[in-house]
Amino acid sequence: MQGLLLGMDLCDDYSQVSCFNPLAMEAEAITLSTAESSCLIPTVICKKKQEDVWFIGEEAYRRALFGEGTMVDKLVKLARKDGSATIEGVRYSAEDLLGRYVAMLLEKARAKYRLEEIDSLVFTVQTLEASFLDRLIRVAERCGVPRELVHILNHTESFVYYVISQKQEVWANAACMFDLTEDGLHYYEMRMIRGRKPKIVEAKHERMEEGFSLDLLDNASGEHLGDTILTACAERLLEKKVVSSVFLTGKGFLSTDWAPNFIQTICNKRRAFAGQHVFASGAAYIAYDVLQEKTSYPFVCLCEGRIASTVSLMARYQGRNEKVILAEAGTNWYEARSRVELIPDGTDCLELSIAACGIPRSDKVRIDLSEFPVRPNKTTRIEVIVSFTSEDCMTVRVIDQGFGDLFPASGRVLRKDFYLS
Repeated sequence: MQGLLLGMDLCDDYSQVSCFNPLAMEAEAITLSTAESSCLIPTVICKKKQEDVWFIGEEAYRRALFGEGTMVDKLVKLARKDGSATIEGVRYSAEDLLGRYVAMLLEKARAKYRLEEIDSLVFTVQTLEASFLDRLIRVAERCGVPRELVHILNHTESFVYYVISQKQEVWANAACMFDLTEDGLHYYEMRMIRGRKPKIVEAKHERMEEGFSLDLLDNASGEHLGDTILTACAERLLEKKVVSSVFLTGKGFLSTDWAPNFIQTICNKRRAFAGQHVFASGAAYIAYDVLQEKTSYPFVCLCEGRIASTVSLMARYQGRNEKVILAEAGTNWYEARSRVELIPDGTDCLELSIAACGIPRSDKVRIDLSEFPVRPNKTTRIEVIVSFTSEDCMTVRVIDQGFGDLFPASGRVLRKDFYLS
């Protein structure tokens, strides 16, 4: 192993870290100490009174409980809303606190494997929001991990890559997962669509109304009620579906003894797996894969957070008509950025093609260039920049670059937003 290949799952209640081991070709969960058996690390931080000393996880809880420091929890939620916390009269931004927490997790990984370098770091979070993702990138940079080594997935994507990394019989048909946490009950489902080129994996995520507080499981009657709720939910979700395997994750499934009827339901002609490292390990598999010349996942993943259509334009290059791909279906929208320079030839319109994955027909969208200065043909150079603010909202900027000293750039910028269906 040259450097660490890490996947980090950040949630409001617990976070997890996994490291990909290239020798074993699998992801390994990391705990904070040899005394801890759980890879669930509370997402809390505590500052020791009157000292610049910080603690995270269970140790942070313990220090705060004994009055030795001030604790801040729900660090992810705080960072999403760009909040802050005041400790001993000093205001700390949420980004600062989350940065300290992440830095200490990375130090634990470095210490365990006795490696200082981090070759790849993949965060996974419940949902992707541009402002929060920008903060995560800055957090990584603050921890000494350059932006180009950082990727961010949502939980649905991490679930897909974790499952696909298992033996094929696990995902031969559909695979699904129940995630039971303090945040509620979440359901994930994925299936491979056969007969398409390229291969397509469709996945979905749904936050279930049947979710309940884990405090319900503190007594026998509450456990029975929880079992009844989950059993009804599983019967509804799995009815008439061919499902190869069912995964269980989240603090609520640290033990499954309280839900015998639910377990019996999901195990009916299906394989079932319970574990706490699905999202972090799925991210760790990608941390390794992004560094390889050839991916181990030759398919298009269509789910929330991924672009469902390919965006392209036709241009003439070295005497031939060429299709220029500006955004490819299955790409994480946050990382889907491209730019290209063009010289319009006999047209004052830029035409883009939008093709849904696996469908030969494409739609056309046009951007009027007549607002740019009028010049002789082939004496205007334009820069086209494509980016996304979500998986279905594309922003196209066209910048007038002029044509050298003869026709200076006007500085005009055309911006158009398109919604991809």
